[in-house]
Amino acid sequence: MKKIFLSPFFSPLFFILCWGALLGVVLIYFPQDKFLITEDGQILEFFTNLGYVLMLAGMLFLSKDYASRMTDWGIYLFLGIAAFLREAGIQHHLSRTDSTPFKSRFFLNPDNPLSEKIIFGLILLIIFGALFYLGVKYAKHLIVSFFKLNTITWSTAVFCTVLVFAKFADRFPGNWRSAHHDVSLPRNQIEIWSLLEESSEVFLPYLVLIIMLQYHFLKTKKAS
Repeated sequence: MKKIFLSPFFSPLFFILCWGALLGVVLIYFPQDKFLITEDGQILEFFTNLGYVLMLAGMLFLSKDYASRMTDWGIYLFLGIAAFLREAGIQHHLSRTDSTPFKSRFFLNPDNPLSEKIIFGLILLIIFGALFYLGVKYAKHLIVSFFKLNTITWSTAVFCTVLVFAKFADRFPGNWRSAHHDVSLPRNQIEIWSLLEESSEVFLPYLVLIIMLQYHFLKTKKAS
């Protein structure tokens, strides 16, 4: 079983099979309730938040694996907490004058206080700086090791692919409306895009947990 778990193909197959099964269940058994299942406070959000709790617990429990790279571990933990808070909707309660302070329209709106723009701008700079640091440090290794069927690299590639797709699905209806002079997609199509976003996003923390466990077992195997 451990050999299967440590295969570079485990994460791709895990996501494809689980995501396909989830979509199948919703579309076959709850075709009229797609939006109710994906909106705030419903089933998918519960499992997403549970995933982030397990992910953060895993980061703390497996912190010894990163004893020689504590800076990286600190960045992972920081980004994990930021992602959890974002998923919990904290961004909607930070600004006194806008719905969220982490979109371009917030910084372009003259009605929003300059102090808030500075504070939240610095937070965004820290987050992007952390991502840039990891990208510069590991990009070359990830590209080279991908073709060598490195397990961690393949799992990371799956995580990044799912993340990009979820963001694309999230913004597609809005981008469509902007590109077509405020003409929205039909409601059924909006529900489909919402389902695609939420159903893929729910797997993100679980994929991170899988990556950490794979790294732990590979590190233990190498040391023995």
